[in-house]
Order: sequence, then C-alpha cells, then structure tokens
Amino acid sequence: MTGMLNCIKDPDGPKIIVCCGSGGVGKTTISAAIGLYGVLAGKKTIVLTIDPANRLADSLGLKRFAADAQRVPVENLIAFNGEPAFQADLYAMMLDAKHTFDQLIARYAPPEFQKNIYKNRYYQHLSNNMAGSHEYMAMEKLYEIFNQNHYDLIVLDTPPSRRALDFLEAPQKMLNILGYNFFMRMFKPYLKAGRWGVRFLNILATPVLRGVSKMLGKQVLDDFAGFMQLWDDIMFEGFSRRAAEVKTLLAGSKTLFLAVATPQRLPMDEAIFLREKLRLNEMPFGGFIINRVNVASSNTELQGRDSDKVFAKARIDPELREKLIAAHKNMMKMAGNDAQSVNRLIAKTGAGENVLQIPFADSEIVSLDDLYRLARLFESNAAE
Repeated sequence: MTGMLNCIKDPDGPKIIVCCGSGGVGKTTISAAIGLYGVLAGKKTIVLTIDPANRLADSLGLKRFAADAQRVPVENLIAFNGEPAFQADLYAMMLDAKHTFDQLIARYAPPEFQKNIYKNRYYQHLSNNMAGSHEYMAMEKLYEIFNQNHYDLIVLDTPPSRRALDFLEAPQKMLNILGYNFFMRMFKPYLKAGRWGVRFLNILATPVLRGVSKMLGKQVLDDFAGFMQLWDDIMFEGFSRRAAEVKTLLAGSKTLFLAVATPQRLPMDEAIFLREKLRLNEMPFGGFIINRVNVASSNTELQGRDSDKVFAKARIDPELREKLIAAHKNMMKMAGNDAQSVNRLIAKTGAGENVLQIPFADSEIVSLDDLYRLARLFESNAAE
C-alpha cells in the first residue's frame, strides 16, 4: 500500500486530480471516492463526470446527475450521525457537451448572432455528435470551474476511450476540425465577405465546390459555410486562446494525473501507455490506482491434511467441503495472478510507491457509506 494520495491533504497540494483509464475499470467510482477523500481532508470538492451510471447517483445520495453542480448530502453518512466532523462540502456535476458548447457560444458570440448559431444544423451536429467534442468540453468545463475559484479540489473523471488519451489532445483536435481542415481551407477565400456579416457561400463558385455540393447537398454546405463564417469571424480567436490556456493548466503544478486500471492485461497496458504519453507531453503523473485486486487472505492452500484441520470440528457434507476447497484454490490462483500483474507493472515502470491497490469488494458501491469506506482506504494508506 502507498500514501500516494497524501498530497490531497496538503494545503498547497494539487487543485485538480484527473482520473483516466480505459472503460470498465471503476474509474468513475474511484473519482467519487477521491472527491469524498478530499472532503475528509477539509477541502471543498467537486467531482466532474461524463455519462455516469445511475447507481453512482444513488450512492452519492442524488436523485440524478445534472449539468449544474449539486451538493452531496455527506451529513447522511452513518459515521457522522448527521453532524460531519469537518467544514467542507462535496459537489457533483455531469459534464454535458452540448450544454457547455452552448455556454461558450453565449460567451464569445454577440447576442445578435447566437440564435443563428444555435439553429444552424452543422452546429447542432458538432455540439452533439462530433468526435472529440465531449473530451474538448470536459476540458473547457474544467478550465471554467478552476478559474471560478469556488472549490479547493476538482476531481475530473475523464471519458472512457480505447487509448484513454483523447481528452489530452482534444483542444487541438477541435481546433483542427474547426480551423484548418480541408473544408475550411477550401472555403477560406469565400469567408472574407464581411467581418460581422453572415453571408452564405456561393456553392457553385468553383468546379470543386460544385462536385462537393453534388455529393453532400447544397443545404449541407450552406449550413457549414454559415457556421464557419461565424466561427472564423467571431469565435476562433477565443477558442484558440482557451485551448492554449487549458494545455498550460493541465501541465502545471496544480494538476495531477492518476491512471486507474484493473489487474487484467489490457487495462494495465492502457495505464502504462497513458503514463508514457503524459511524460511525453510533460504533464504531471501521480501514480497508478489498481482497482478490484484479488488479495490472498493467507499463503496456505486448503489441501490434504490442512483441510482436515480446518473442517475437523465442522459437520459438513463431503461434497460441499470439496467445493469450498476448490473455491479457495481458485481465489488463491486469482490473487496470485493479480499479484504477478501488479509486480510486472512495477518492474516495467519503476513506479514503486506510486501504486495503490484497491482490494476486490464483496459487493458493489451502492451507497454513500460504501463510498466512505472506499475513501477511508485512501486515508489508511496515506497514514502508512
């Protein structure tokens, strides 16, 4: 075990904890538990998550997640009997890509242009479905909340992805999509008609655009050109500046990245790849959290005379006894495999103390008290 999360208790510790990793490793639950651990350390904390499971809302004592910050009723924890022994609150927010995108339009576009942007069909597609938009908006919301300075600690549960890295490159990818891609280069000469005017492009202006129009339809290009006119004239500078500032924030001393995985090969490989990518991008890496680790209760397997000693005073059906012995052997085998997997990770990365193992729980996290017990694991590990 390790005290790698002890930095959260430091008043000068990180203000942003970014939990990343592949899908299905319990990353959102770990993020929520880290948020509660921040509150136990006396820090006003918010957990930002994307597409959380309904049971996580239940475990936080919320009816549902919303795009606005909601206070988690930590006073309902059994351990506190309605009177928490700290002066800090926990909040949770679901990151809604379209809601965040709409807020950015409201910030950068003059009121007289906002309505045209919102009803533009290309913008509607972009804000709802464009690859990378969720990751980009996660970074935007993180940046916005950080600069509001309302919270001592922000925990970001990043979107699951195959390589768990899309969000790192999301700002630049979005600028590439909206700035200098093939269509934008093609339309650029025609978007100089007027700085604050919205003028639809003459689709038949060139043979190339006539061909594109036949493939995609004139209305599609009209919508695209109308949006890009507004983008180029009004919003590109603001978005570009924000993308650079987000990257600076992520690489700064106030941010700490954690890789969440399970002992299986693919999640472990993803976590190792993530660490290397972060190092290449010169972003601060705090360590690995390995979730759902099978831990051996003893170093002795039940077999032969050992089993006879264990069951000596028990009246138990022989068939049931064999099943119990087989189940124990299977658990010991899984624990051994998990230990080997963690040891390989340490040997390959030299992480050492920067590996926190979370034992496999007997039941799912379904209540705030379950989250509290998980957070106390961080507390006990920090004390070691």
